[in-house]
Amino acid sequence: MSSIKPDQFSVEAFLLKGLKLIPLVRKNIKTILIGIIVGGLLGFGVEIYRSKNLLHTSEIVFILENESSTGGGLADIASTLGFGNISGNSSMFSGENFKELLKTKSLYRKALLTEVEIGGRKDKFANFFLKKCDLAEHEWDEMSPDFFTYRFKIKDISQSDIQDRNILNAIYEYLNSKTVIEIENPKSSFQTLTVETRNDTLSYVWSKLYLKTVTDYYIANKTKKSKELLVIMDKRVDSLRSALYYTQGKLANYNDQNQQIIYQRARVIADRLQMNSSQLQTMYFEAVRNYDNLKFSLIKESPLFTIITDTELPLPFQPYKWGRVTILGLLIGFFLSCFYLYLKQIFENSKV
Repeated sequence: MSSIKPDQFSVEAFLLKGLKLIPLVRKNIKTILIGIIVGGLLGFGVEIYRSKNLLHTSEIVFILENESSTGGGLADIASTLGFGNISGNSSMFSGENFKELLKTKSLYRKALLTEVEIGGRKDKFANFFLKKCDLAEHEWDEMSPDFFTYRFKIKDISQSDIQDRNILNAIYEYLNSKTVIEIENPKSSFQTLTVETRNDTLSYVWSKLYLKTVTDYYIANKTKKSKELLVIMDKRVDSLRSALYYTQGKLANYNDQNQQIIYQRARVIADRLQMNSSQLQTMYFEAVRNYDNLKFSLIKESPLFTIITDTELPLPFQPYKWGRVTILGLLIGFFLSCFYLYLKQIFENSKV
């Protein structure tokens, strides 16, 4: 047999070393069988635990809209009033900012304190979670029974006390690890929201509620400046209308009192009132047009999410596939017992 360098690997040498273990295996067959049995039992125990720890998965496929709906006419209206660009907070929902936004505690708290209707009864989602999460025997086995019977009565996080916040933080940490949004195909803009819990209704309700909370937050922030501008435009239309009606009434009264105008001074006053009335009328019509355009711009603002595939109850349930972990345990037990015997033999030979 040709010699090989230290940094090279020889299959033949490896097989020869493996064949040398056969006498060792025959000599210690009982020890190896014990190792295999122990490994198999451990693997079977893991499978029993995993079979009782199945998760129900809720998936929603959606697309994140990148279209800017605050440009065009709305920007023109803002510029005429001296507000400049009101492009909104769309950058907050782009790229990595969007991913970080989805992990914020404030969004989770808002969703947890939202009232939902399940089985004909309305309650805050946090209360429903504590009742249906099935964590008392798993991740939260160290929690006291009072933890799962706690009920939230607050409507907003600003009304919470220390106990409320502690429990909300615990729920947040759990759901944050079970709620994932990812792009499965890099060539596509479709994103998938996946929620996994031990209760199918819990997974279903949370996936819908979480997506709705983020959508509402997006719309509220994106349209905030537009709504503020709408209030200003509404006041502007009212003030111009009042000024126009007042000037028109004043002009009418003046004409009634001076039907036979002789002096030019009186004619100048009438012309000024007529000019003011015409200017106010033009400004009023322009303000009404801009106000209507602004309302249409708000209506046309698209939502953040377009749902492609929605989740449905009952959620698909995948039965547990037995045998894989048990077989893995048998193999691990065999190799560990062989490794133990090999080390034992080396130690005995070193004594000789």
